[in-house]
Parts: sequence; structure tokens; C-alpha cells
Amino acid sequence: MKAFSVIVLVIMIACAPYYVYAFEYKPASWVVVAVPASTQSDDTVPVKIYFPKEYSQNSRTIIALHDYDGSMNSWQNNTNIAYYANMYNMVIVCPNMPRTVYESQFFDETTIRWNEMPAAVWIGNILMPYLKNTVGLKIAKNSLGVCGFSIGARGALRIGELYADTVGAIACLSGYYDMLSHTKNKMFVAVYGKYNDNSQRWATVDNAIDDAKNLKDVAVFLAHGNKDSRVPMEQSFMLALKLKQLQKEQKSGYNFTFVEKKYKMHDWNFCQSVLPEMMAFFNENLK
Repeated sequence: MKAFSVIVLVIMIACAPYYVYAFEYKPASWVVVAVPASTQSDDTVPVKIYFPKEYSQNSRTIIALHDYDGSMNSWQNNTNIAYYANMYNMVIVCPNMPRTVYESQFFDETTIRWNEMPAAVWIGNILMPYLKNTVGLKIAKNSLGVCGFSIGARGALRIGELYADTVGAIACLSGYYDMLSHTKNKMFVAVYGKYNDNSQRWATVDNAIDDAKNLKDVAVFLAHGNKDSRVPMEQSFMLALKLKQLQKEQKSGYNFTFVEKKYKMHDWNFCQSVLPEMMAFFNENLK
């Protein structure tokens, strides 16, 4: 079957379903795959993947992360990201990851675990190798991008920081970046414990602002609505200021784009409004 799959991919029979390693797909369509929850488990995480109409093994890949209570359907249902995937010949990968802050560790105080492994570790150690080795997607520094909305924007930032050798560009839309500005936020308390009891942990573990130093060779796109009452735009300003500081100190790298969307709030309408600029950014920075 594997040999047959390769033959089908090479000759690209018109209008027929194509095969990528272990599963069947059709161009210009979504497919759901079951990705292992860990290396030691039979449990799986559903991941929805969009294959563009001109898909080839050289198509670039974008991992798209949803908001805290969202799902793998969020980007498909709330935006026309598939339109831009077809325009730029990009694969869109939407893992189902509700109720995570894209942590790299769990603790004794952790009361909400989205799944068996910390989310950032799962994406880097399970999802990305699966996409490359099982699905056959192009997962490499010059071809992989990550985007996210709300807490998913934090996820995109953390994946860029932790796996800068594999990720070429990230897009962060209205994200939570500085945990120390959200010490009462229940999402973070559920993972890291109460701030007053774990202040050192809050300051040093998964500090997305400090870890921006890892983004020297990762292109960054930041966007925020100026009417966002849920996540203040200062969060994006703070990250942009950190990147600007690193630019001055290092004299090279840390390239970023900042987009302020007037009259936009913390919702998917905002994401849709910035989608053309975000996807053009990925097209420019990924090859």
C-alpha cells in the first residue's frame, strides 16, 4: 500500500483521491487524523488538516491554534482560512487543544491538564514529527509556520520560542504573553498554581517575554484589536517592545510586523479581518 501511495502521489491522477502515507485525502478538503496523545499511550488527539487544491509535498505548513474553549473546527468555522490556503498553496493543521495555556510542564498544583503531555511539548515532540513522518508534510525551518488566536496566540509564541530550529514564522493574534500581568487569571492558576505560593515559578517557567530572545531567526507577526477589552493591547505592545530591544542589542534578526486593527474586539471577526495580512506574511517568510 505504501508503494502504491507514492505512485499515486507522483502521477497525480486527476480528480482521484490522493494518498499520503497512512491515510486518504482529497485536494481542497479537510480531513481528521488521530495523533498519539503521547509516546506511551493508546489515546489520541484529533487534528483537522486542510489540503489545498494544488497540494504537493513541497506545500508549506501552518499549524493554527484556537482559543481556550475552542476546538479544531474553530479556524474552519469562523474564518475563510481555506481560501488563503488555496491562494498560497499552504496546508492548515488545526489540533484539538482546549483548556491549555501551552505549558511546558505540569506541577503538583496543576488542576487542569488538557491531555497527557504538556501542550507545548506535545506539539514539538509528537505533533510535528507525526506531520512529517506519518502524514508526509513539509516540516522544516523554511516551510513551517504557527499561528494562534487568544491563548492560541500564546501557543504560537511559545512554539516559536521553544522550537526555533524548526519554526520559520509565527503569527500571534490578541494573545496573552506576559503571565505576570495575569496572576489572578484562572487559566494560568490552573496550571502553575496560585501566584502567591509559586511566584518564582511564575517568573521563570514559560516566561514568554523573556524567551523572546530565542526568536532571532523566527519572523513574527503581531496583531491586536484596539477595542479588545479581554486581553489589553498592551500585551502585544510589551512583546513588540521586547523584540525591538533585542533588535537594538543584537544588531540583526528579531524581525517583526505589528498590526493594530481599529474598532476590532477579542473575537473571530477580528481574526477574519487580519487574515489577509497574516497569510501574506506567511507567504513572504516561508518558502
